[in-house]
Amino acid sequence: MPPLDLGRITVHPLIDAVPDPVAVTWSFPAVDAAEWASVTLPGLDPAGRFQPSLGAFLVTIGATRVLCDAGIGRGPNAYLGGLEGRLPPLLAAAGLTTDDVDAVVFTHLHMDHVGWASDGGAPVFGRARYFVPAADAAFFAAGAPGMGAHHAEAFEASIRPLIAAGRVTPLAGGAEILPGVSYRATPGHTPGHQAILFTADGRTLAVCGDVFHAPAQVERPDWSHRADHDAARARISRRAFIDAAAREGWILAAGHFRDGLQFGRIAAGPDRALWRPLATDGHDGGPAARAADLTTGG
Repeated sequence: MPPLDLGRITVHPLIDAVPDPVAVTWSFPAVDAAEWASVTLPGLDPAGRFQPSLGAFLVTIGATRVLCDAGIGRGPNAYLGGLEGRLPPLLAAAGLTTDDVDAVVFTHLHMDHVGWASDGGAPVFGRARYFVPAADAAFFAAGAPGMGAHHAEAFEASIRPLIAAGRVTPLAGGAEILPGVSYRATPGHTPGHQAILFTADGRTLAVCGDVFHAPAQVERPDWSHRADHDAARARISRRAFIDAAAREGWILAAGHFRDGLQFGRIAAGPDRALWRPLATDGHDGGPAARAADLTTGG
């Protein structure tokens, strides 16, 4: 997918890896498989299976380059069947190196978001400042109780060395990270989960992290992914985020949505919200001009 041009904000989608598809009931165990047929835009593969992108975004705001999340890392990733990440070559394809990144900002500290933070204990992005949600930093540093061992192990391998080296700045929800860049608290998926907001020229881009795993959750915000640490709290955060995004006209970047669906807006309807993917020509022409009304997933 080409970069999204928003004037002073440019966004490159970077899909570090794509895992094998799984039954949708494995990823959303509380949702009957038949219910997905009632959703306008499920975002599943052509066979009706869940196959998310494991994506990051490189956002340029003014002259500052910010990497939002950092994929699964070099790999092979044992939990994901030996999957290997490809973030550095994707940056190279965009004409950049890891040293061109000024800041790395994490929505949360799950395995598939921190992998390229460091490699063998050394920071992958040598010039960058690293920013993490403070509540997640404390939770994972304490061993991430009640969460999968693969997430705790990824924290120890990828984030703990950066903390020890003094490279990590923990920030609370709502904190300004850099000029025009701030956190918005969206707890639930992890204790400290944050969306990342970029604001320039009257526009806001929101990098969603794992507020959503599939477009269906915009229409059905009570549907929870199996990885939500506190599903009830995640539902509250998701509904509040949907309301704010629709009301304020945010452009959204969702890293787990299938390729071609990552960028969109939320349209408020009389009884439910809908995900409206942006046209895929790399340019957004205004609040409504480029929103494509897609009605099928896959």
